[in-house]
Amino acid sequence: MRATPTNPPFVIRCFIVMMNALCDAVAEHGPAGYVPIPMVNRIWTRLQNLTTRFLAALARGPIQPRPKPAAKPTPEPNPEAQPDPQPPRARRKRLTLPCREAWLYRLIPETGFTRFALQTILTDPEFAGLLEANPRLIRILAPLYHAMGIDLPAQPPVTPTPPPDSRRHILFGTPDPTPPDAPPPNQDFKIQPA
Repeated sequence: MRATPTNPPFVIRCFIVMMNALCDAVAEHGPAGYVPIPMVNRIWTRLQNLTTRFLAALARGPIQPRPKPAAKPTPEPNPEAQPDPQPPRARRKRLTLPCREAWLYRLIPETGFTRFALQTILTDPEFAGLLEANPRLIRILAPLYHAMGIDLPAQPPVTPTPPPDSRRHILFGTPDPTPPDAPPPNQDFKIQPA
């Protein structure tokens, strides 16, 4: 089945399901783990916004970087035209999210299953190809993977080749690996009963 905007690739659908499961785990287990409700709301909103930004950037596709605009000269301020400075208003303290590594996983340990799933999706060749084609996606996903304690590679991972002595060629019909350099066993060898 071909991927269209209404029917994204399978790995993207898996990512969306995992993000929804992560939001559900935060909403359900956050208050049970004595996380304040405003913090749970902030985390949930951040995860939803991150998913929306990721899907929008994926739909736009790779974008060429814009050239930096030339700096405009700033006019010199006129000291006579300055109004009297007003006293600064007291600011309300904003609720901020933690910033240390794996903070979300440590705050709500029940998010561990999505941590494993997000790590597995990262090793998928199709997902790695999407990240390689559009580096903006890596910047969008960086806060999520940092919050879950997963290293997001600068370069997408390459799937390793199977070792030469694997039996993969028997199961999946791939070409027979090269024989090892060890000498063949002696044909006169007989197994004696114990």
